[in-house]
Formats: sequence, structure tokens, C-alpha cells
Amino acid sequence: MKFKIELSLLISAIILYIVSTFCYSYEASSQNMLPIVNYPYRDFALLLVGIASVFMVIAAILYSKRK
Repeated sequence: MKFKIELSLLISAIILYIVSTFCYSYEASSQNMLPIVNYPYRDFALLLVGIASVFMVIAAILYSKRK
């Protein structure tokens, strides 16, 4: 049963890394002809990377305790 937990944590971490990559690189379109670069989801992406890293650490700890 623990193997399913570890695998689900790893898969969810990978998905969160992919979503955070999209959020980090997303650029909103400029409005009113102003050349302002706008990244509205950068803070959210950093939060997702933090959560994914925690999931990876938990999965590694659970795997090391299993052996």
C-alpha cells in the first residue's frame, strides 16, 4: 500500500512541476499598446514548485523507510 502512496506523490509532484512551468512562463498580452511584460502567475508557480518539492521529499522519505 505504501508503494501506491509513494507513486501517487511522485506523479502529483511531476504534474505540479509541469503546471508550474507553464504558469511561470505565461505572459499576459499587453494592453493599450504598452510594451509592459506582465507575468501574472509567477508567484503561483513558485508556490506550486514548493509544494511539489515537499511531495518529492515525503516520497523519498517513505521509500527509504520501506527498505
